[in-house]
Amino acid sequence: MPECGSDRSAPKCEIKPLCNEPRLACRPPHWSPTRRAWVRAESATEAKQRYAVIADVLADTASRLTHCDGNGCEKFVWPGSTKQLALAALTVVLHESGLREDIQFGRGPLGRGSLGEACLMQLDARDAPYLASWIPEQERQTIAHDKTKREEFSQSLLGDSPEALSRCFEVGMRMLARARASCSASGSWQHGMFSMYGTGTTCNAGVLRDRSRTFERMQAVSRRPLRG
Repeated sequence: MPECGSDRSAPKCEIKPLCNEPRLACRPPHWSPTRRAWVRAESATEAKQRYAVIADVLADTASRLTHCDGNGCEKFVWPGSTKQLALAALTVVLHESGLREDIQFGRGPLGRGSLGEACLMQLDARDAPYLASWIPEQERQTIAHDKTKREEFSQSLLGDSPEALSRCFEVGMRMLARARASCSASGSWQHGMFSMYGTGTTCNAGVLRDRSRTFERMQAVSRRPLRG
């Protein structure tokens, strides 16, 4: 809350409940030592507006990639539908970040992973640059091996701009496509894909089986007819 200033002992705003209901979003602003700022909980309205932008960009990115055949764009191979790709990416987002605002923006203390993973898909900047189609191919390895450049790359994935979100989702979707191809011979392609995405080493990580269940539930819901 920049309107409250940056002085813990002398806030420029009133420290009082923001509304009169027993909800987290109504609680008064409080000082965050880690952010060195006055903060408050995100309201339901603000969250829905943020989710709407995320959903639009995720859908647009999935459509762009599944229609990319290598002619004027970096080839993308996904043996499934655009909706399936979007739901697979959404599954990762829900389990990796829960759509949290602090992770979307990379704000401390918990907005980045333990190894500096960034954005809603929690991308590791040691691997992600190799799949960043907007970066010239000859520059990707340099970014992946340089700590300063890796952090600059990570910062480009953070925030609520459609550009940052699209970069985050594109790399994540390309990782999912690569993971699916690597685990195509496994018993369950979706479990294999989510396992490889989450571990980078195995197509059968039992601890990640809940991601397949989330994916299957969302697919079932998406097939239901709309009401009204």
